[in-house]
Amino acid sequence: MAKDKGVTLRYEVDAILLEPYRAVYVETPKVACTSIKTALAEILGISLKSTGGDPHCVQWPTAEMSSSHSGRLFPGLFTFAFVRNPWDRLVSCYRDKIRGEVDGYTYFTIRPGVANCLARFDAFVPGMSFGDFVAAVASIRDENADAHFRSQHTFVTDEEGNSGIDFLGRFERLAEDFRFVQERIGLPRNELPWLQKARNAARYTDFYNKETRQIAGERFRQDIEMFGYEFGTA
Repeated sequence: MAKDKGVTLRYEVDAILLEPYRAVYVETPKVACTSIKTALAEILGISLKSTGGDPHCVQWPTAEMSSSHSGRLFPGLFTFAFVRNPWDRLVSCYRDKIRGEVDGYTYFTIRPGVANCLARFDAFVPGMSFGDFVAAVASIRDENADAHFRSQHTFVTDEEGNSGIDFLGRFERLAEDFRFVQERIGLPRNELPWLQKARNAARYTDFYNKETRQIAGERFRQDIEMFGYEFGTA
C-alpha cells in the first residue's frame, strides 16, 4: 500500500503466516526472499522436495491483510520484512532476470533471454544493456511493475504512506537482523542459506554511470528517502 502523486493505491503483497509464532513475513523480491523462505519452510515443516527445492512454488499459509486504510498491515501479528539498497537491488534484478547469472529458480521459458516474470513487458529484450534495462524499469510505474523491480515501500506501507509493519530488516545486515526476528518471536536459531546468488561477485556501483545512477535514483526516490540509502554505501 502507498500513495503515488496523490493517488491512493493498494498493492498486492505476499505474506507468509507463521501461525505458531503469531508472526507474518512480508516478502520483498530481490531481497534474500529465496533464502528466507527456504529457512521458514524448514521451520514450518513445509517440504520443498516436490519443487526441487524452489520455495516459490509451494503452498504457503497466508495472512489476511487489514482492510483499514492506515495502521498496521496485519494487526495482532508481529510483521517483518527486509529492504535493500535500491541501486543494488536493480543490478541484482538485471543480472538475474536478463543476464541469467544467478543459479537458482529463474526460468526463461516464455521468451528466451528474458525471465518469465518480465516476459509480459515489451520493454525488456534479450541481451539488453544495463542502461537500457534501467530506462525500461523507469518507464514502468509501480502500479504496473513486476514485484521484482517494484518500489520496496509499496510492500511495507499503509495507504497513507506510513510503515505498516513492526520490524524492517536490511539486506546489508541480513544475518544480524534475521537473528533479531528469531529471538523476537522464538524461531529456531537455524542459519539462513545463501541462495540464488550471482555466480560471480561484482560491485553494483560498477554497473552505473552518472546518467543511469540518476535515472534509477529518481525512479526509486521514495525508497531511497524512506529507508535512508545512498549510492555507494552498503
